[in-house]
Amino acid sequence: FHLSEFLEVWQDSLPDGMVAELSSLKGVALVSKESHPSTISYLPASDLPVDPAKRFSYLFSRKERWTHEDIIPYLEDLIGPGQTVNALLLKHCRSTTDPATKTKVYNSKIRNL
Repeated sequence: FHLSEFLEVWQDSLPDGMVAELSSLKGVALVSKESHPSTISYLPASDLPVDPAKRFSYLFSRKERWTHEDIIPYLEDLIGPGQTVNALLLKHCRSTTDPATKTKVYNSKIRNL
């Protein structure tokens, strides 16, 4: 869906006084601002593979570069006692800094997914 159209329909469906916020959809919907126009698609974390390597492979097949904020909701259920999200990211991703936004982004360590 086009993001702007989705947000408009979503806002119109909410009761007066409520505001449609994309942060409410973390781990449920994938927003792609790289495409023009920006899009949104259904991607619930609960439907993703349980195996971390397979999950990362799937996520990077859907989106090449992820910000920390965007990828975390898709990893939280993989973290067990004594584990951290950062350790999982270090094992399965490489990080770079986007020169345009100065934001850290994560890419797959595996080439040509």
